[in-house]
Amino acid sequence: MKELINLQLAEMAGNQIHAVDARELHTFLEVGRDFSTWVKDRVEQYGFVENIDYIKFDSPKPGNQKQRGGDRRRQEYTLSIDMAKELSMVENNEQGRIARRYFIDCEKCLIAIAPEQHQISVNGWRKARIETRDYQKIMAAALNLSRARQGKYTKATHYTNEANMLYGVLLGTTAKKWMISKGLTGELRKYLTAAQLVNLAYLERTNVALIELDMSYQQRKEKLTELLNRHLLEMAS
Repeated sequence: MKELINLQLAEMAGNQIHAVDARELHTFLEVGRDFSTWVKDRVEQYGFVENIDYIKFDSPKPGNQKQRGGDRRRQEYTLSIDMAKELSMVENNEQGRIARRYFIDCEKCLIAIAPEQHQISVNGWRKARIETRDYQKIMAAALNLSRARQGKYTKATHYTNEANMLYGVLLGTTAKKWMISKGLTGELRKYLTAAQLVNLAYLERTNVALIELDMSYQQRKEKLTELLNRHLLEMAS
């Protein structure tokens, strides 16, 4: 297989994985924005988590360290293959499609070369997905009890609205729009990264606590947005 984008070894979440230099990916994707703005916007927009989806560090190149006002080093990012694949997909151009296909092929090769390492990564994703499933059931039960206390009947649409509200807080848009923008069909959760699933579980268990306080839908939505932003900042610090 021809190497389009170099893979390197990096340590994330305590595991050594194959990763991608974000600046190299930015160049390959022919993004029409400067690197720093592009990568920071993508991290914020899609909820990527430092040390899980990517690592950030100062450039070791002396030529990049000296700017007006003193020694300001250019920041570099190393991305997991999952994050690189998603960034390629959302760029929505031909280079993005080529890169995404390339990373999928790389994963197939890595599975063949190091199946045990790949299985560790897959198990981590599955664990995160199961955790969100558990909290989803607890959240549904809490919603039913809260509405019963208020003399309200809970319909199936109320559970759906609750799930859509959490997806909106997590993704910054509705679940339907997010799926359409990526050309995806089926169950949304299976397309979320491990980091996104962890954040979704955080939202679901926090929402349970807010539901038990009998807070309104709008109050919970505003509070969850505030708490998730704070949570992401704490994770990045």
